Amino acid sequence: MEQAALKKMRTKQIAVSNLIVGLLIIVFFMAIEILKIQLTHFLFCLGIFMLLQAILGFIKKDKTKSFIPILEKVAIYEKEKLGKEWEKEKRLDLVWKVVLSGMMFIQSFTFQNVDNTFSDVDPTLIIFLFLMVLAILNISMLFRFRKIDRSTEGELIGYTKESNMMGIALGLFMAIAIFGFIVMFVLP
Repeated sequence: MEQAALKKMRTKQIAVSNLIVGLLIIVFFMAIEILKIQLTHFLFCLGIFMLLQAILGFIKKDKTKSFIPILEKVAIYEKEKLGKEWEKEKRLDLVWKVVLSGMMFIQSFTFQNVDNTFSDVDPTLIIFLFLMVLAILNISMLFRFRKIDRSTEGELIGYTKESNMMGIALGLFMAIAIFGFIVMFVLP
């Protein structure tokens, strides 16, 4: 793929990804204010959503089809570029979705007796989390683009393992940052 076309595709991918995340967060906040969602119900619905995504992914297997044309184009390009690593990455992604879905269900049942709603949460924390999600999304996409787009076939062997280790490390760092933010700014 030519460099100009690749840059245009990646720019559209970033824009679409940010738009989708932004719209989901806006819908989430509207639902919080209108429906007064309890934490238990939110976690349960999130668990169902993630489980359905995983099931559809297992059914779809290694197809690159997507509702959004630019994401389909990206999937085709990355499948061609990554080869077998693309299939490994997709399988591991689906396994992570099942694991996270299970964690959401466990948390949902654990917090069943908690009687608070999300509207009780400090707006500063919600804005901070929103900004963190967007930052993580964009930074991780930029690292991914750089690694995939600049590499040759042989360089991408082991990419899935490497990217998952980086994801786990980044997740731990973000958990510590969020915990620190809550302790310093929300709890006092």
